[in-house]
Amino acid sequence: MAAGSGPQGTSGADGPAGRPSPVRSAPETAPDFVPPLPRAAPQADRHAAVPFGGADVSGRRAPHGDGAARRIGRTVRRVVGAAGDGRAPEGVAARLGAPVPSCRRIAVTSIRGGAGKSTVAALVAEIVRRHRDDRVVAIDADPGLGSLPVRLGVEGRGSVRHLAAARPGSWRELATHLARTPGGLFVVPTSHGSVADELEHETFQRGAGRLGEFFSAAIVDCGGGLDTELHRGIIAGAHAQVFVAPATVDGALSARAGLQWFGDNGFGRLLSRTVVVLVAHTPKPDADLERVRESLAPFGLPVAHVPFDRHLAAGGAMNPDRVGAAAFGAVTDIACDVFTRSLDAA
Repeated sequence: MAAGSGPQGTSGADGPAGRPSPVRSAPETAPDFVPPLPRAAPQADRHAAVPFGGADVSGRRAPHGDGAARRIGRTVRRVVGAAGDGRAPEGVAARLGAPVPSCRRIAVTSIRGGAGKSTVAALVAEIVRRHRDDRVVAIDADPGLGSLPVRLGVEGRGSVRHLAAARPGSWRELATHLARTPGGLFVVPTSHGSVADELEHETFQRGAGRLGEFFSAAIVDCGGGLDTELHRGIIAGAHAQVFVAPATVDGALSARAGLQWFGDNGFGRLLSRTVVVLVAHTPKPDADLERVRESLAPFGLPVAHVPFDRHLAAGGAMNPDRVGAAAFGAVTDIACDVFTRSLDAA
């Protein structure tokens, strides 16, 4: 996605390094950096974003991730000086706001659909965006009708396919194809409309390859599965990876199979920059998480757990401010870990 550093095996993080596109967290110190747009919706953005308010299609407000009693208790603890709600742990701003040598491409993958991948991708993208002074983009790379724009609550006419066809030559031209959340996160859907054609890697590369010149980080929500030309191309160009699986025994088995696949198919270097994430889909754990973690220990990777959250489980557009403290804190740690690992790649 950075110039000369697209998500192909010959020019990505695991291939020969291309010419870096300097990006720093303080644009004023880098004259060649295109400064970010103001927080207000820019005039170049003609793709409207629906409110990032966590309402479902019926108009009902999605529940808060924490119950009322837990929120009251947390407020009381803050008043008396105890720990806060985990939304701003020490060091997060420094880690996520660190200067980057080029646009950091973080792939969010899973061996199958329904693991919670798009939810994790949306939250990671939003958390990274909150701690940077430059632009961050979330890209839906699901070859079908991906749910990332739904989770982020945006709707626009642009898509990866629109970018591939238009080939914008400047930021002003590019911005007309991007959706944007009210919080400032840019979003690129796979397609627009109710029917999606198969997305080829060449099309994805043409559409997303120019973004690296204007963004400091790109979180790519891949479709379920791994072994397609599109998946392989995106993975080959990733600086780091979040690998998502359900927090169940079956999920652990699929995670083991997926991690083994990476090692067997030439992506061993990416494994060192991978964070494994187990997502709980029910209030009561379906498995002994310690045993699940032990089953993944031979790979030597960090294994994070995102607990069940009522707001996230409601589906539809999520509101990060309504995500419970435990789930939000877990994904914040994941974002910090994977972003730091992405800095180790060329």
